[in-house]
Amino acid sequence: MPPMISIVGRAKSGKTSLLERLIPELKRRGYRLATIKHSAHGYDLNQTGKDSQRLANAGSDAVVVSSYQGLSMIKNVEKELGPEELSLEVGYNYDLIFTEGFKKGKSAKIEVYKPGPAASLVCDPSELMAVVADEALDITVPIYPRSDISGLADLIEQRFLAQASNSELSLSVNDHPIPLSPFIQDYMSRIVLAMVSGLKGTGEAGSVNIRLRRGR
Repeated sequence: MPPMISIVGRAKSGKTSLLERLIPELKRRGYRLATIKHSAHGYDLNQTGKDSQRLANAGSDAVVVSSYQGLSMIKNVEKELGPEELSLEVGYNYDLIFTEGFKKGKSAKIEVYKPGPAASLVCDPSELMAVVADEALDITVPIYPRSDISGLADLIEQRFLAQASNSELSLSVNDHPIPLSPFIQDYMSRIVLAMVSGLKGTGEAGSVNIRLRRGR
């Protein structure tokens, strides 16, 4: 599973604006990125008249809409998914996944500080890898001005991208990610690559996705 960073902060603190500037900087450096946004107000599937809504209402558990411009999906879930589960839906072919929100998630977090009367961080500083703020704060976490996108990108690159291993293997069971030690990742990777390399038409495998579904 690609590394994840959650951009957190209070409402209207500038989380989306930060991502709008941070994503192009990392793209310029050659990285493939995905973004998952958390909606605190839910998502309305009942967009009257839309074919996707009609198919969802008919009982389809998932509806995928595809065009030359892009791809979108509507999928029924039994509970709200966390960023780790959502990353399985996004896929593995990315160097880094940003999430906006998910302040209670386990992934690394960068908080966008919102100044004002009685202002405070939404996360404990011990949970943060950095804070984006234009004023001094009494914390030991690195602070980056909103204008220092390059510096923040440097931190992300050094922490999560520059030291990435040549191969990474992820395992999920019943859509729940299972942590794997580096030794197990390497061992399983060798087995999978050895099996795949002998199959006709595979070529050099840059990524391998295997999914097993048992029964109903």
